[in-house]
Amino acid sequence: MMDATLNFGLITLGSSTAGYSANHVDFKVEEEDLSNLLPAVLVITANGAVTNAKLSLYSGASDNPTTSIHDYPAIASMADGDVVKLALPLTCKQFLRVGGTGTGKVTAHIEVGGKSAG
Repeated sequence: MMDATLNFGLITLGSSTAGYSANHVDFKVEEEDLSNLLPAVLVITANGAVTNAKLSLYSGASDNPTTSIHDYPAIASMADGDVVKLALPLTCKQFLRVGGTGTGKVTAHIEVGGKSAG
């Protein structure tokens, strides 16, 4: 597989209920083994100051997935432009998106191959 980026876009974190990514990834199959994407990472970038970010991956069989399949440990704070790289779970349903609670905005993408993912 060539190096690629799967972009979820901007996420405005919700104060009490999750805010979701503008985009989702459609794997075009009912269930996807994400180990096929190795080496790959979920890259989170702060868009301004971020506090108490509790991010999750959401998956489902519709193009609006809201079923959490993987919760990440809370990130206490991030400054504008800070980057955090997170591991991916092994399987998901057809559609995948990112969401979470906290204060601030982040962007998210899956990076496949390249320096960051290796």
